[in-house]
Amino acid sequence: MFNQLIKNIQNKYKTMKQENDNLDNLLNQTTTFQNLFPIPLLKDNYLEQRISFIKNNCPDINEEKAKIISNIIPIQETYLEVFYAKEIISNKEYYLIPTNKYLWVISQTSYGAYSYQNLSCQVIKNNLMSKIILILNVLLEINGSSQKIEALINIINDSTIRNSIIQEKTKYLLGITPIYQKINKLNAGLSIDSNNNIVFHNKEDSIKCTPNEITNYEILLDNQVYFSKNSSSTSTMTSFNISCFQINIRITTPNKIFTIPILEPNSFGTKYNNHDSNFTYSINFAKEIISKIQSLTIQNY
Repeated sequence: MFNQLIKNIQNKYKTMKQENDNLDNLLNQTTTFQNLFPIPLLKDNYLEQRISFIKNNCPDINEEKAKIISNIIPIQETYLEVFYAKEIISNKEYYLIPTNKYLWVISQTSYGAYSYQNLSCQVIKNNLMSKIILILNVLLEINGSSQKIEALINIINDSTIRNSIIQEKTKYLLGITPIYQKINKLNAGLSIDSNNNIVFHNKEDSIKCTPNEITNYEILLDNQVYFSKNSSSTSTMTSFNISCFQINIRITTPNKIFTIPILEPNSFGTKYNNHDSNFTYSINFAKEIISKIQSLTIQNY
């Protein structure tokens, strides 16, 4: 047993030496990212779902940097993962986001997108909570667990695994390619494609319909109707003094009643009121969804 322990230590030392020697050699042969595009003027069109996904999957990326990513990557693409990296030669930070279309390489000043068909990736050195990889003849130190970084390598190198992940990550869209989305951090909201097909989302499910199939849409404060398409008494969205435990949107079609959570009950079991920032943000979020549905309904008349 002791001899086996010594052998394991020797093998580990040998592997580390080989990795360090290989890294030293590559430092003289590799380059930095070239010909990236400058970051354009950012628009205030951040998608809450995307910001939440970035921060939850990569804590090294703060909200400001997440907004850059959200603005750069087109809405038609779905994130598969998010990674924080540093270029070894320059020590410049980059964010790597594989989507269902491209591998995006983004910094605070520049960005580029690369087709998977032209990419390969290999691990050069293993660290405790990071790995140094070689991609596009650029050495990058990627933060994350071995399992997380292995996912990136598989997405890049293995089309079968990549297509399986893409299928899983995009299934909530029910086959549409969105040109508009309004989805909150609860993964609830709606997506719309160029043919005005609507997919409504909640945490567990999605449904697809056309604007003409929607027989009613309502904003619910607890079980009280705050606004309804079919109620003359709630034909305008008023701002009277109100309070509630939760806010939902209810969509009715001939085949289904679908609930979209907008604001969930808080952990204290207390009511929100219209002076709370969470309430104000959520009710405005709900109104934007209703307004979008209304605009599509009008277009179809």
